[in-house]
Amino acid sequence: MPSMNPELFASWTYTQTHVNEPEHVAAVRERAEDLGVRCIDPAGRSMLQMLCTLRQPRNIVEIGSGVGVASLAMLEVMGSSVTLTAIESDLEHANAMRQGLRDSGIPSARARIINERAENVLSRLADHAYDMVLIDAGAEQLLEYVAEAKRLAGTGGVIIVNNAFDEHRLAKPAIRRNSTVMTRDALRMLREDPRLQTHLFPTEQGLFVATVLPAKAGVKR
Repeated sequence: MPSMNPELFASWTYTQTHVNEPEHVAAVRERAEDLGVRCIDPAGRSMLQMLCTLRQPRNIVEIGSGVGVASLAMLEVMGSSVTLTAIESDLEHANAMRQGLRDSGIPSARARIINERAENVLSRLADHAYDMVLIDAGAEQLLEYVAEAKRLAGTGGVIIVNNAFDEHRLAKPAIRRNSTVMTRDALRMLREDPRLQTHLFPTEQGLFVATVLPAKAGVKR
């Protein structure tokens, strides 16, 4: 295991800052700051776009869309055939997302924004019908969200958990804060599932990615 020497830390820092975002994204981030909304960091947003480019999802579920920084990232790199179901319980945040998509020239038909609590929505979504599920919500219901994501994602589908570092508390065993415990348990639920291939990417907030393997490939490494 590599130690966090100054050279390694400098390289990690460089990767976090080696991302250029367009002006309209900066405007959405400013709106998020005004509303006090935590949103995906630039490196995580870039990785999210890379995953979308590689997977080419047609049906995406986003749990906790905030003001739409991640939503916009996914919609920007996908063609008109993609459908995003974005779930956001806060009406002000959902309206800010709608405004951000309009300002960015994204047709409203490409994003179905549901202003309701995620736990009330997810059970109504069809099994194995989605190519990508992004979880970017508070950790209080994270175990439930992960369980639902595993149900929703079809073969080859991708499950993504943003803020997987839980504000950099995850790696400190002595911390037993509720959100940290929930995050550890949720990531373990994904990591120990033999049907999934998983990896934790060290973006600023931490991006945990799981891919649903074909049935015959479900052998744990």
